Amino acid sequence: MATTVGYVGTIQVETVNVSRIFFGLTGSTNDSNWVKIGGIRAWFTMNLEAGDRPFYLAQLSLIEQAMSEGLQVKVGHEGAITGWHYREPNDVFECNSVRVLRAPMRF
Repeated sequence: MATTVGYVGTIQVETVNVSRIFFGLTGSTNDSNWVKIGGIRAWFTMNLEAGDRPFYLAQLSLIEQAMSEGLQVKVGHEGAITGWHYREPNDVFECNSVRVLRAPMRF
């Protein structure tokens, strides 16, 4: 499993043929410096029709929180999905874990 670190810069939903969430990471908060893998902007995806839907919905809540609060995340994924792509060939990676790395101290 590979990992990629960044800040959630966009979240998109695709419902044509399959219910999927796509999200992209940036190198810093409030920036359009998109994370690239192999020179191509990387899109990470989760299949909401998967058998373990509660797991993916829990990850989605972490992604939403990280985006709204500007928190850094570490995304676990496999290699690029072949056979289909989002915008360019080899630009989509199936997400299998999301971890928030930096959260502000709250008292």
